[in-house]
Amino acid sequence: MPNTVKKTNTHWALSNAIFTILNSPFLPWLWVLLCVIGALAVAAPRVLSQPVIYYATAETQFDLGRYGGLYSPVAPGRTGLDVAVSDALETLRQDALARRELRFGLPSFLVQYLPAAQGTVLVRGVAPTAAEAQSLANAGATELARQVRAAGGREILRNLLGWELWLSLDQRTAAPGPFDLLLREIIRTQAFPMSRELEPVSTSRDVATLPLEEQLDLARALESRYDLWRFAINTRNATLDALCTSAGLPAREAALVACAKTVTQAGAERDARDRDVSRLRTINAALQYMLRVQGARFDVDAPGAARRIPAGLPAAPEPRHIPELIGLAALLGLVFGGAGVAVNRSAHLMAKAEEIWRYRELIRNLVLRDLRSRYKASALGYLWTQLAPLGMMLVYVVVFSVLMPSGIAQYPVFIIVGLLPWNYAAESVMNGTRSVIDGAALIKKVYFPREVLPLVSVFSSLTNFVLSLPMMLVVIVLVQLTTMGHLNVAWSFVYLPVLILIQTVMLAGVSMLLGAVAVFFRDMVHLVGIVINIWFFLTPVIYPLSNFGDGLMVYIIRWLNPMASLIEFYRESIYGSAVVVGQIPTPGVPALSSLLRVSVMALVILVAGYWAFERSSGRFGEEI
Repeated sequence: MPNTVKKTNTHWALSNAIFTILNSPFLPWLWVLLCVIGALAVAAPRVLSQPVIYYATAETQFDLGRYGGLYSPVAPGRTGLDVAVSDALETLRQDALARRELRFGLPSFLVQYLPAAQGTVLVRGVAPTAAEAQSLANAGATELARQVRAAGGREILRNLLGWELWLSLDQRTAAPGPFDLLLREIIRTQAFPMSRELEPVSTSRDVATLPLEEQLDLARALESRYDLWRFAINTRNATLDALCTSAGLPAREAALVACAKTVTQAGAERDARDRDVSRLRTINAALQYMLRVQGARFDVDAPGAARRIPAGLPAAPEPRHIPELIGLAALLGLVFGGAGVAVNRSAHLMAKAEEIWRYRELIRNLVLRDLRSRYKASALGYLWTQLAPLGMMLVYVVVFSVLMPSGIAQYPVFIIVGLLPWNYAAESVMNGTRSVIDGAALIKKVYFPREVLPLVSVFSSLTNFVLSLPMMLVVIVLVQLTTMGHLNVAWSFVYLPVLILIQTVMLAGVSMLLGAVAVFFRDMVHLVGIVINIWFFLTPVIYPLSNFGDGLMVYIIRWLNPMASLIEFYRESIYGSAVVVGQIPTPGVPALSSLLRVSVMALVILVAGYWAFERSSGRFGEEI
């Protein structure tokens, strides 16, 4: 009995202290101070952790008379220059992987192509040291010049192959020369796929009589195709090693032969790899002929139709503007706090918050009742919070790693990091829509703030979400240890509470809005189930948002679907950006501008939901 009395007195003391604070004339100032502190707490880690980076800029210049067609569209919204840039970046990435340079593609270690005047592309190298930035810029400019020449060389090769087709149909021709035989082998093995099918060309073409610029273009086209076959073979070898667990074995090829006899997919993959190896050898033979016999070697800095202007060594790193960004964060916190004070004076939000706080025991009991009823008479009980999302994760992993390979590294982690927040959102919205209708009996018996009902549905789903987080950590640890041999957990994990808070604010607003609407339109309960299924596929849970590219569609999805941004934030903080198998995803801190945008959207949704709920709550008793 004394312990019970002491506990009750403690609760009363805490409640009185909170009410004293809520009614204090200093509350507006305290709120503004808390907003400033919160803004600094969110912004400071991102601002202070900015890496020191250097920018170096090279140039790729090319003759518009020869390569002006690169600016013509080859697909909707995509020009030939876009294709050349994409091929150059892929070649650089593959070369970095071959050197085990896993940083390539990170914000602090990359190559950027910036089109300038027609015929000129600026190539920026971004790296943590001046020498690395210069090296990246020069390598990027070299590769783009090579790809520009390759684009011109593909048409020259088409004409040569077309002439060989014509000669093969004409029995009166003399014996073919060495390069003619190589061209015919390219045709036979389909070693150089073309965007259009080859057709016989009656105009005589001889590689020895081609101008030097055309010979250089042709050699670069063969080099580019050689690289593509090399990348394809490496990918197929990685797939074979995954299917046959043959990586690192001394007698790897013998193991693959044995595996191909028993595993159908491995047999098909091995046959395709062997065909690609034959094509690579064919292309290499033609390339070596061009280099040895025709002397078509490429000096990227020499004057010519496509050349590089090397980058200089940057003298100083880029400014990080730490004081300015910290000051801006404090100012935003001050503005947000002031706006909250103004809204409270007009809408009396603190009075409502005080009223809801008085019913915190009711909220707690209803949440516990919901959790108990969810697992009542269940043999596993709480373990279902771990097993249910784990089972869904395994389904997606099987579908998108085995049946429809996605090629995303550490795909189980990629899935689970997006699936848990999505389950929290879908469950909150479904339960929140039914919350007022399901609480009809309680509404008719006693008075309490009606907002309690949708809040209970959100807090119940939040509790379920938090209880499932240990399983997510287990999956991350197991996958990283088995794929990398060590853990790769970044400090950005500490942003998880911030993301949960933003998501909870948004879901509270959605639940109040839909809960109020469902009282007057019962079909809303059924409609929401359909909408959630559509919403799932519009949210990057099982795929990266980068699948939509960098165009207008991505901006539309991010602005109209806050959950898309939230899922990306969770993934960026815990998993990192989606990368292909063979690379290591690196977690990081979400962009502050994006966090601010989603936070404002969440608050707008909360205010709109609360306004709609408050306006209609007086009629709930009549309607239910």
